[in-house]
Amino acid sequence: MKQVLITLCTASLFLGGCATNANQQASSQTENTTTVTKAEETNTDQKEHKGLIDSPQAPDDSSLTEVGQTYQDADGSITLKASSGFNEKTMLGDVELTVSDVKVMAYAPSPDLIDFFHGYSNDETKFNYVKIRVHVKNTSDQTVNFAPISTLETSDGEKKGFDDDFYLENLYGDYAPGEEKTGQLGFVLNTTDLEKLDALTIQTSDVFDKNEETLTKGQSITVPF
Repeated sequence: MKQVLITLCTASLFLGGCATNANQQASSQTENTTTVTKAEETNTDQKEHKGLIDSPQAPDDSSLTEVGQTYQDADGSITLKASSGFNEKTMLGDVELTVSDVKVMAYAPSPDLIDFFHGYSNDETKFNYVKIRVHVKNTSDQTVNFAPISTLETSDGEKKGFDDDFYLENLYGDYAPGEEKTGQLGFVLNTTDLEKLDALTIQTSDVFDKNEETLTKGQSITVPF
């Protein structure tokens, strides 16, 4: 009888120990899962705070910081050819425009994007393009109409209009009172010799009211390389 009791007690202690270990492992796994979730939430919050989205037309170039670096994803392959440290705010009446993160890249789109670039490039399989980040804020109490880049011209003489932008992030048009938009614009460079590229000239549109009357004249912004 004593042997039976000893056996039962031993089994009870063993099972209790197993349960404790199992609970500790479950708690540890829960903590790890929570940490990962918080990290993911932090990354998401940071992306939303920057106001940027991953363009479906071009790879994310944020990792390219030195000329010659290459990055590839499902959209294709890009190589950084030139970049500018330009980061300046311009006031056009009540509209605040910040231009920054200007990069020139060589791009080989993925096969499924080649047709998309047929109307933009002389050779849609491989070409150069310039990407410009803008932040626009309407500080007034009325709706205004504005285009951050109405025209763009390289120092090599190539000109682009606002309808040549292939990022298509809806940065042109009406801005409600207090509205802000952050995004990127991309322009294919068909004739520019990158060896001779030392600047870009951006011409903004005028700032218009809802009746299409000019409130503030557009400005010219030069971005050096």
